[in-house]
Amino acid sequence: MAYVLDPAASVTHEVRCVAIDRVDEAIDILANLGAEDDIEHDVHEVRKRCKEARALARLVRSSLGDEFGVFNGLVRDAADELASIRDAHAILATFDNLRMSGSNAAEDELDGVRAAQAAAADEATHGVHGLDPRIGRARDLLRRSRDSIDRWDVPDEFDILRQGVEQTYERGLRSLQRARHKPTDDRMHEWRKSVKTLWYQLRLLERAAPSVLEAMIERLDGLAEALGDDHDLAVLVGRLTRHPRRFGDKRQVKRAIRLARAQQDDLRRRAFRLGATVYAETPASFAARIEAYWTCTIELGPELVTAGIAELARDERREATPPDAAGSTSVLERERKFLVAHTPELPDGGTVLRQGYLAIDKTVSVRVRDAANEGCTLTIKAGRGAVRTELEWPISDEQFAAAWEHTRGRRIHKTRYRLPLASHVVELDVFHDDLDGLMFAEVEFESDHALETFEPPPWFGSEVTDDVAYTNASLAMNGLAAGRPDLADTPPVREPSSRASQ
Repeated sequence: MAYVLDPAASVTHEVRCVAIDRVDEAIDILANLGAEDDIEHDVHEVRKRCKEARALARLVRSSLGDEFGVFNGLVRDAADELASIRDAHAILATFDNLRMSGSNAAEDELDGVRAAQAAAADEATHGVHGLDPRIGRARDLLRRSRDSIDRWDVPDEFDILRQGVEQTYERGLRSLQRARHKPTDDRMHEWRKSVKTLWYQLRLLERAAPSVLEAMIERLDGLAEALGDDHDLAVLVGRLTRHPRRFGDKRQVKRAIRLARAQQDDLRRRAFRLGATVYAETPASFAARIEAYWTCTIELGPELVTAGIAELARDERREATPPDAAGSTSVLERERKFLVAHTPELPDGGTVLRQGYLAIDKTVSVRVRDAANEGCTLTIKAGRGAVRTELEWPISDEQFAAAWEHTRGRRIHKTRYRLPLASHVVELDVFHDDLDGLMFAEVEFESDHALETFEPPPWFGSEVTDDVAYTNASLAMNGLAAGRPDLADTPPVREPSSRASQ
């Protein structure tokens, strides 16, 4: 079930269904915890659903009485059980971004600090599995919270939602004022939690006025991300200050602290300015505006696409497009694939890809891919060799997460680098996890002639375009068969030191 309330439906029914759905999804993920390389992602998904459930409960808090404290405490404690597994990786990713924001020299100077934090991140997830006591405790707490939802007595009226959003907005406004007066790490963190809760709650109410609320939700998301990075930097500084000997020599530690504090100053300057816009209203007027949107939707129905006659006619023609073409790209993919004989110099800023296969049947595969800032996609590929059919659709993060759960045992992780080569672009894929050490160089072509006349550069190795074992679908299913002679001479990967978010 989507994390959104339907104004046309019963408030009582919608609140209860969304709450149950969030908690049940979290329990299911913990019950089917994946391999070690997926632990961080799975834990993140559980914690996200816990935050969604708590924000919903806070939205209807005034109707729950003592049940709010029971439910909120159970879900909070469940998320806290998993915090140590997730937080170390989040801080490492933030530190990598911090290093990339400075000079190359700064990156080299901080190698010791980075290595220590990476070790802490690896230790946090190493050996974690479904029988880990933290996983078991979190699952038990969530089951108890699931039972408590049955005791919720939420009235079927918007007034209860209005009270909740007004209280959340007021808490955020008050936290912003305190943080601006004295921007300590603790005060910034309190403001962050209020911003995050408001973001979740407006997502729940988005259908009341998508044309207005979508933009505000996007602004709140950016604000929460900035404040989240600020918090992770604060935690990093605390660790460096308390245990400097774990993170290299004194010079490196001081350098890292200075960079972190400077980055915090910039993040806070930007956050305070956006916060002034977000919290420009009184809590009562903000809540009244949301209530007016909700009432309009109940009385007049959902918002309709509005434009001139010509644009509306184009929209109607687009809506009449067959489902297999709407929103997709349908092309003949012309591509040749090579192993790598000599590793080229890799640029900074490769794209980390996670892709999993929903179905693989001989020459046809259906996959989902998360390409970080480039977004998520659903792709169907059919055929073999250099020329294949490819259908691709953009999907949301939520749709990717739902599909990802069904790709266990058929996943690959890699970093993609794009290198210019004459009139072409080489996509160099560096694989991770069980395929660590494998690299492909792939080149796409506009025409059959260009494909056939392409001359590979000296650093390309053996061509494997027609080798089924080297398709991503096969690698996801079977790994790389042992004893492949064509891989024996593949050189080791020398990636940039600033690879982030892996």
